Amino acid sequence: MKWPIIILNVLTACAFFLLGGMAAAAHRVHSYSTYKEFIFVGAVDEQKLKTLELQGTPPTRGYDMEARMRQIGNAEENFHFLAALAAGACIANAMAFFFLVRKREPNTQ
Repeated sequence: MKWPIIILNVLTACAFFLLGGMAAAAHRVHSYSTYKEFIFVGAVDEQKLKTLELQGTPPTRGYDMEARMRQIGNAEENFHFLAALAAGACIANAMAFFFLVRKREPNTQ
């Protein structure tokens, strides 16, 4: 019973990494679609943004609104951090099972 638990913990760690990447990708897609919707409804002037990107003063020069929207809440880094933390817990659990759980001796009665 020791090896199935270790294998499941390792597979779960891989799943956490995959889910963290998927959550970060979903946040990127959501921020991009929100940016495009702002432009579509006229809440943001795309020509003014392009002017800011090319000719702005130092605080706004190179301003990329889409990138700034991706940075809101630092979500991508938080998703990756939480996924790595959960995967690390699964690997630690697998190592604990490997080193601490001993094989039972068969009953000889």
